[in-house]
Amino acid sequence: MAQLRSSSLFFGGPGANEKYEALRLDPEYRDVRDLIERMWEEYHPYADSAFLSEARNGDFEARYWELYLGCSLTRQAIQIEPRAKRRQCGGPRDKGPDFKIIAPGSIWIEASVPGAGETMDAVPEAEPGIAHAVPDDEAKLRLFSIVRDKAKDRLRFVADGCVDRSASYVIAVNTGRMPHVPDLEPPRIVRAMLGLGLPQVSMDLRSRALFDWRFQSQDNITRRSGKRVSVSTRIFLDPEPSDSPDYAGYEGISGVLSSGITPFCELWFDHSRFVLGDDFCLIHNPRAISRLPRGFLKVGREYWLDDDTGVLKCRVWFEDRARRGEVGEGK
Repeated sequence: MAQLRSSSLFFGGPGANEKYEALRLDPEYRDVRDLIERMWEEYHPYADSAFLSEARNGDFEARYWELYLGCSLTRQAIQIEPRAKRRQCGGPRDKGPDFKIIAPGSIWIEASVPGAGETMDAVPEAEPGIAHAVPDDEAKLRLFSIVRDKAKDRLRFVADGCVDRSASYVIAVNTGRMPHVPDLEPPRIVRAMLGLGLPQVSMDLRSRALFDWRFQSQDNITRRSGKRVSVSTRIFLDPEPSDSPDYAGYEGISGVLSSGITPFCELWFDHSRFVLGDDFCLIHNPRAISRLPRGFLKVGREYWLDDDTGVLKCRVWFEDRARRGEVGEGK
């Protein structure tokens, strides 16, 4: 590989962000640094002009998520339009969603990395050695909050002419900055969008046999902070009143992608069976104006509702690869 100038390297200079500096300086993270540098070589044509500065001195986690997501797309031969070629729509040069995909279709992706929150509904940190209820509702409320905010951003992008109303649009949420909350199958992002609560099971009191495993229906969650408001958990199922002051235009969201990946994850240290994006969970919106083609992302897990039966379907792409004997980075 040709020697790169220091200015071309992701870790080419010091920064004010503590996590960036930990990765840059700690010998323990050498392999992680090398992988990030390889990703940056692939991704830098698609990054905005402030990318490196913000990664080093601002929100490193948000920029890392953008880098990881973008590189996972390019490794699947998905064509991203470079920032320099994107049509401007007024305002700052880098205005608009993070990714404009031009092949295999017209698809926009907006990435976000929410934190725990700061109100009574914030996701709590688990205290070691102390049993407590899983804060499933709090984690869902954080997901709803970011999906709502990004859906409203899409409405503004459409109004400004940045995004065509009929284009597919994906919100990509990284939960790595939130406190860890144990998850289930199907994952929380799927249950959150489709009105599913926690699992329940019936028991025959005489035989003690368990039967009728299912997920509880959960149509809404009540926020505790501020004015108590009931938040719908069926945003991919029920139409919104268009005259609502909180209208977000969820029918314009083709799907939501979720991942908890961070550069400190143990997955980084064994790539014999791991492909960038195998941590993704993508849930399709059955009410979307423009639906995503199934198989658009051939990594991770993909969920959708069957049009005829309404049954939740899932395809696990890394299991498909394993059955075909295709494993390892770049396969």
